[in-house]
Amino acid sequence: KKIMLLNLLYVLAGVIGGLIAGLTGLGTGIVMLGVIPIMLAPYGVPDSQIVSVIIANTIFATLVSSFANVITTMRQKMFFWKETLWVGVFAVIFSFLVFEWIVGSSFYSKTVFNSIIIGFMMIIILQTFRKLKLSTVQDEHVTPIKLTLTGVFGGTLAGFTGLGGGTVLIPLLNLWQKVDIKKAKSISFGVIFLIALWLTTYNMFFGDTLSVAGSQGLIIFPLVLPLAIGVLIGSPLGVIISQKMSSRAVTVVFLIMVSIVTIQKILDLAGLN
Repeated sequence: KKIMLLNLLYVLAGVIGGLIAGLTGLGTGIVMLGVIPIMLAPYGVPDSQIVSVIIANTIFATLVSSFANVITTMRQKMFFWKETLWVGVFAVIFSFLVFEWIVGSSFYSKTVFNSIIIGFMMIIILQTFRKLKLSTVQDEHVTPIKLTLTGVFGGTLAGFTGLGGGTVLIPLLNLWQKVDIKKAKSISFGVIFLIALWLTTYNMFFGDTLSVAGSQGLIIFPLVLPLAIGVLIGSPLGVIISQKMSSRAVTVVFLIMVSIVTIQKILDLAGLN
């Protein structure tokens, strides 16, 4: 009964994460980074691998969420192939380089991990809050160089944190290139899917391994499968709801979720969480 209750709670966490991902375009990572570290306790993951395992399993949940969201946006004819592929290629390359060269090293501790997330989040909160105060709609200013840099920064963050890159992709598209947040979300879904697909494949078959029952590479399936089921329920629902909301309302939800994760990571860094 205890195992069944835990699995139901994990499914519920997946539903919430998927719903938020669909609403904001951030990917499920923003919830999973809080949930997965708690779920890892019974599996006895070595301290030397804990950050890599958190990121790898967060990325797996993000893969499921982004796949569901891409399918939903395609059905709604709200998918933007050109921008998604352009940003996606550079995002995949840089997410892999960061995960392989930095995240797996002894330098990359949980303290460094949380500090990087907090720094990124604080910048995004300030910029998004500033955007909310602007009442005028501005014309898009999208260029190949800007799309390339968006991919580089989004992929770098995904590799460092497991957030999927949406936390950087959406502000860079929406704040820097003046892309409407709903379009920015759609591009983010596609790019996150490409990043998560490559990193999950690498983490399962080509990277480090765990001596944990039910695991493949760094992915612990008894942990992530209940989450994935919930994500498949919540993600499409979030996308559908967001299409009925104004761009400003979506931006407010985005700002609230980024702020919650920032506070959680500050508490974690201070040893209060």
